[in-house]
Amino acid sequence: MTGEAVATVRAMLVIGGGYHDFDLVRRRLLDLLGEQERIRTICTHDFRDQDALAAANFLITYTTNIFPDAQGLRILEQFLAGGGRWLAIHGSAAYIEFSGPEVEIGGIRLPGLTDTPDRHPGYMDLLGCRFLSHLARQPFTVHPVSDHPLVAGLPPFEVVDEPYILELRGESEILLESRYTGEAPGYVKGPWLEDVPRPQAVLHRHGAGEALFLAPGHSCGRYDMQPFIAEIEPQVGPWDSPAYLELLRRAIRWGAHLTVGVP
Repeated sequence: MTGEAVATVRAMLVIGGGYHDFDLVRRRLLDLLGEQERIRTICTHDFRDQDALAAANFLITYTTNIFPDAQGLRILEQFLAGGGRWLAIHGSAAYIEFSGPEVEIGGIRLPGLTDTPDRHPGYMDLLGCRFLSHLARQPFTVHPVSDHPLVAGLPPFEVVDEPYILELRGESEILLESRYTGEAPGYVKGPWLEDVPRPQAVLHRHGAGEALFLAPGHSCGRYDMQPFIAEIEPQVGPWDSPAYLELLRRAIRWGAHLTVGVP
């Protein structure tokens, strides 16, 4: 063997929580990560493997109601401050709990309205945004609004997804936007009737590192809404969309500190 060894990228993939098709998303992300020979990935369902996080260069999360403990939050802050990059998708910005009496929404009986109190402020500050609620799942168009390499030259594309309403935390660069208004069925917060741009990709810098949040990414399998409903029609969301997968490819190269847009 001759020549200088090529450094590998240590990625940590955290996928877990509830109400989403985590198996489908895990497969899609591992396929995309596997396209980059330099990336070596550890998979887990929460933040308890703090040694893996401390050793990682790149963190990817697709979670709902999964958060690090106090020590894990310190490690996450150090990870970003030291130059790590965090790709957080969809529910990774969400903390939800149920409030009030039982309600039935779209044939699904819930133990109350879905509320999103700010229970994890340190985590949300590091991410740069927080989920508040969403409109009913529907098609909408996502538009690039930046010349950042992550989205430069990317045409507008349509997704069938949950239109997210976000609260921004600290200074951020908005890379993708959409516009929509409407009710937020089943949520405490809403309706959202003001016709304003809605961030879909938020880039937040912390120290030498960066966090990129992508709002689109909903997917739900036939049995993923149990115990609230026995079966639903599977929802693949944008995970079969060529434009969305191209965005994720760019995000993975960005997270690995590789040149974005180069295969």
